[in-house]
This record gives sequence, structure tokens and C-alpha cells, in this order.
Amino acid sequence: MTTRVISEGPAVVSYNGFNYYTTDTITLTPDIKLREMISSYYGPVDSRVTDKMFNLTFTPFGMMNNNAAAYFPFAVSDLGKLMMPGTDLPVVIWTSAGTKISIPAGIINRCPQLLLGTDIGPMGQMGIACLGDITKVDAAADAHYTISTAAISAHSLDPDKAPTPAYKAVVTLAGTPDVVTEIDSEKGFTFDCGASLTPRGVNRYGTVNFKLSALKPTISFSPFGITEAAALALFNIQGTGAAQLGASNKLGKSLVVKPANDTDKGITVTFSDFKVQSGSMLFGADDPRHGQYVFTPAVKVTAGVPGALYTVAFPTWA
Repeated sequence: MTTRVISEGPAVVSYNGFNYYTTDTITLTPDIKLREMISSYYGPVDSRVTDKMFNLTFTPFGMMNNNAAAYFPFAVSDLGKLMMPGTDLPVVIWTSAGTKISIPAGIINRCPQLLLGTDIGPMGQMGIACLGDITKVDAAADAHYTISTAAISAHSLDPDKAPTPAYKAVVTLAGTPDVVTEIDSEKGFTFDCGASLTPRGVNRYGTVNFKLSALKPTISFSPFGITEAAALALFNIQGTGAAQLGASNKLGKSLVVKPANDTDKGITVTFSDFKVQSGSMLFGADDPRHGQYVFTPAVKVTAGVPGALYTVAFPTWA
């Protein structure tokens, strides 16, 4: 060693005009795909590079201000589409020690879960896939990344813009009047947008884009304080409007998770129609009555036009 200065310490991720502060370690991992070359006589004798990129993961602090697209950039209308924009969006990691790591292009390939409650969240881990400059050959010194010494651009963390209020679920059957049922959760609520992206590769360049291949949102929580009859009614097993075999079990009701107090700042997640995917009741001396229930949205079609699969609304500050 010739110096006692060691590269360590936290950082901020900058992407698409937004600074992501984190609650834990930022992890940047080179993802080098190799094809093993095997000789029947000698066994493995070499390996060849077939793709190269970086995976960046972190848990956002959850600062929000009407900016849900910074965490959830996908919509149902994007299914089957290539998601990287025509103009590359660089990914920058700014360390507190003044090191700037820049990667030419990125795409959010893992949206964070929303963890809605007083003692969780507000967000789970998210990920960004980072790609090299497609116009440059690997021999270029800046084809896949650059490292420089630079003071971080102006930034600030505002903890007040990462609210963690108490939340409730509101189930509404539209009518005259509307039938509204509020449901509390034992341990808060979890929303997962269920986005899956498939890498699209070219033999000459490796991965060049990502296609949105699935969007399967869920809301999960352990209901508290509802009766066995009310819980089973959510499954639409029997009675008026019960789902027949081969029919949809959607309820024709909306599900909204929102702050328990209407005046509190917080996130609102809406399924305009929904169904129960799974759930169970527990009968034991030490168990709550209800285990975790998982709810999925059903597309609501109005005059032949399908509505949004889900909406996520972040609070706004002046």
C-alpha cells in the first residue's frame, strides 16, 4: 500500500433527472455472460464473452412529489414494447468521496414494492439495468463506463417527502348510494406492480434493449377485524353474483389503499375492479384470524374501452 485512503462510503444514484437516496447499500455488479468452450478430450479449455452489462440495485429512501414515474415507468399500453428510449439515459453513481461513475444507458428493470404502513417502507428494493454505448467499440475507454473525480451536483434529501402514515383499504361497490367497506391491516400493505422485462439481444452487440413482457400487479395484506363471512364473501364463492365455473371471479368493486386519515400525505393505490387471488383463515390459539390475502386487478371495460389496470398516485408538495 502507498496510501491510507481507501475507497469506501455511501453514494447517490442519479437517473433520468432524479436523485435516488437509499436506505441501504447501493450494489453495482458487472454482469458478464460467458459461453464455456469444452473439448471432449481436455474438458473446459476456454470461455467466450457473449454479453456484458451492469446490474444496479438499491432500496430507495422513498422521496416523492407527484413523481410516481420515477419508480413505476410502465403502463399496460407498454406491454410487448421495447422500453429503452431513443436517446440514452445515463446512470450516474456519485460517491460522498467525490468519485463519479457514469454508465451510458439505463432502464429500470425492477420496480420497488410499495410498503405502506407506519413501521415499514415506504419502498422495497429497485433495480436499474445499465448498458454500454452502442455506438462505441469495446476498445474505447468509455464504451461501458467512465470514472472521474467530480463534486456531486446540487442535491438535497427531504425526509418529510417520504411519508409513512397509517393506511387502510377501502372496498367500494358503486351504487345509489355506494356501499363502502374499510379494512384495516395487521402489518401494513404491500403493492407490487409485477413488471417483468425481457432482455433483447443482438449477436453483434449483446443486450441492446428490454421488452416489457408482463405486468401483474398485486396488493397483499393481512386483514384485521373482518368477520369470517365478510372474508369469504371476497372470494365470490356463492350467493348472488357468485362466479360460476368458467366465469370471472371479479367483484365489480374497487379496491383503494390510501392513508387512514384523509388529511395525511401518502400514496394511493387503486384497482378499479379486483378479485382475490389467494388468502386463508387461521384457527389457532396464537394466530390472528386472517393470514395474508393477495388481491389482483381486473381490467374494467367502459363502452368498449379498457381502463387502467392500476393507478399509483404520489402526494404533492408545494
